[in-house]
Amino acid sequence: MNKQELAQRNLHIQSWVNFLSGATFLVPIITLFYTHTGLSLWEIVIISNVATFAIWLLEIPTSVLADTIGRKYSLQRSVVCNLLGAVTILLFPNFWGFIVASLFSALYWSFWSGTGQAFLAENLAILKRSDEFGKVIGSFMFYEQLALLCTPLVTSAILFQFGDIGFRLLAVIDVIFAASLVVLVYKLRDVQSLKSRKQSAAALFKENINTAKEAFNNVLHNSRLRLILVYRSLANHVAFFPLIVLPVMSDGGMPDWFSGVIIALAAIGTMLSAKYAYVLGERIGYRASWLIGTIIQGILLIAAGIFLDWWVSLILLYFLFNIGEGLWQPAWNHVLVEETSGHAIATTRSVVFSVFALYTTVGKQILAIFSVSHALIGMGVFILLVNLLLGKKLLSSQKSN
Repeated sequence: MNKQELAQRNLHIQSWVNFLSGATFLVPIITLFYTHTGLSLWEIVIISNVATFAIWLLEIPTSVLADTIGRKYSLQRSVVCNLLGAVTILLFPNFWGFIVASLFSALYWSFWSGTGQAFLAENLAILKRSDEFGKVIGSFMFYEQLALLCTPLVTSAILFQFGDIGFRLLAVIDVIFAASLVVLVYKLRDVQSLKSRKQSAAALFKENINTAKEAFNNVLHNSRLRLILVYRSLANHVAFFPLIVLPVMSDGGMPDWFSGVIIALAAIGTMLSAKYAYVLGERIGYRASWLIGTIIQGILLIAAGIFLDWWVSLILLYFLFNIGEGLWQPAWNHVLVEETSGHAIATTRSVVFSVFALYTTVGKQILAIFSVSHALIGMGVFILLVNLLLGKKLLSSQKSN
């Protein structure tokens, strides 16, 4: 099989990998499961922040490994960690079990982030389709959201039928699907051969250090990339709203079984906007599309804080919030790909991701100090102010051809 055939095969498998990665049953409503086991909102935020802080620590080292030992091996380690996390939740459904599972989740994310995009970019380059990155990654996100649309409906049906024991059944199903994802990822093949696999431990360590230096230089010497890093962090919602939305709705009177329906509706919003985000990006520019997505989310966070006591109204707001998510996620990935190139491509992107992870960790913990309503409104106002201050700079930073 030549490189072109191998790259085409990888794209086909990776599309299925994205679909299967979205096929989770308990994870989309995990915060509701946390409250079901007796955890407070403060404890839920702590669990979430353990994951994001671990991502900050692990993001760059795991991407350095991806740049030196191969993307495929990094992706394989990622899905194995995902499986271990699912098993931990099944066997130890308590605060410390969730902490351990969140660490596995951080490893899953760290091994995948940057590397998944770099692996896709490599295969598109072999096929001479690099200019289609935004379109392809938008389609991949569509497949993931398609799975995330179907599985929550199954989740709702199981909770409706079995009640509290349904949570444990969902945990078992997640383990089965996580194992299937491992099998699928192991079918991927690297299209680039890396010399470091044959190097001694000392030589490999030296190359890892050089790769990390190259990645930091890529960020420090590229003013556009520095702006992207700052905007990516400050204009983001730090995942506070998605983290608390189901527990807040449950406290407001939402039946637990209805949570899957809400996640499915949210998935529809992300799925549709992610699928066609490239159309908007090609028409008005990916930076503008990114900007629009974050502004939409800022406005909706303010509205959510105002209408927090009406859980039915939160359904619509969360649906629209995820439309904004689907707009900016492919757009930001496309912009990042435009600005990064060379040997340390995955590590360069992970420098950006790691800064964002640290900001997210601190941001969520600060927001948890305030009432949920004030936290949402404050976050929304802050995002709009960031767009007011940095939006014009982001739009004018388009890389010249």
